Amino acid sequence: MEIGDVIKEEKIGQRSFEPKELAQALLCNATVTLMSWGAHEWSACEDQWLRFQVNGHHHKGLVYIVLNYNDTFKIYYTTPEGKIVDLTSEVYIDELVEVLDKRIEYIDAYKK
Repeated sequence: MEIGDVIKEEKIGQRSFEPKELAQALLCNATVTLMSWGAHEWSACEDQWLRFQVNGHHHKGLVYIVLNYNDTFKIYYTTPEGKIVDLTSEVYIDELVEVLDKRIEYIDAYKK
């Protein structure tokens, strides 16, 4: 799936993982950051992807997170209708929140 495609949820998963566990970790460890994104409407497809909606400064729409075969994450950013507007690959778990934040919300004024 590439930028401009409409996401096909049944085709984006690569490797099985526990998306509900990932959601819980994000909610517990990055609560304020997730609140700044307006993250809501969390959904998980068994062992294939985690999805939530955001209303950030840079991205307003859906975010899908899938686990790649090499233990990194791939993130799809879509419109509410599912059109892929951006994607990020090769994201390690310890980079996940920072990568998401830079794409969804972060602006330089936050440094002050």
